[in-house]
Amino acid sequence: MQEDIETAFEISSITYVFAWPEQTSYVTDFTLSMANVENDQLTETFAENYAQGTLVEVYHTDSLHLENGYGNELVLELDTPFFYNGQDNLLIDIYYPDGYCWSRVYNWEAGTARCLRYLFSPGGSCSSTGYLFEWITYMVFEGTQSLEQNTFGAVKVILGGEGN
Repeated sequence: MQEDIETAFEISSITYVFAWPEQTSYVTDFTLSMANVENDQLTETFAENYAQGTLVEVYHTDSLHLENGYGNELVLELDTPFFYNGQDNLLIDIYYPDGYCWSRVYNWEAGTARCLRYLFSPGGSCSSTGYLFEWITYMVFEGTQSLEQNTFGAVKVILGGEGN
């Protein structure tokens, strides 16, 4: 992700765009968590992909109603904004045990396995492992970009003026 974004910023919302005809669905116990991680490759064990204590829950709802349709959007305003540090990779953990009712959103092929999935069966239990997948869900992040703190003189120098 660092190659794609190249700067630190605070993520305040995530938007998904549906890629399926009209259909109404829902998920229960939906939780979204994030972490800054140094590793470039995922393993098949969920907990090995982030350091203990670094995964931050940023969104939770008991139930999430989904209105599908080509181009319809699902905007998740995060309960707790997440600071992406601009240097590491961003790990996003999406947990919903009632995955049978999830909807299709747009995806793109990353070329390498950058997604770890586990499909729950209805009423099934959680697993500590999953399978690696090359397709990543298309998401739009919104938030506030970090700015470097400088004096007015330093800003003038950066912009080509004189610093005195």
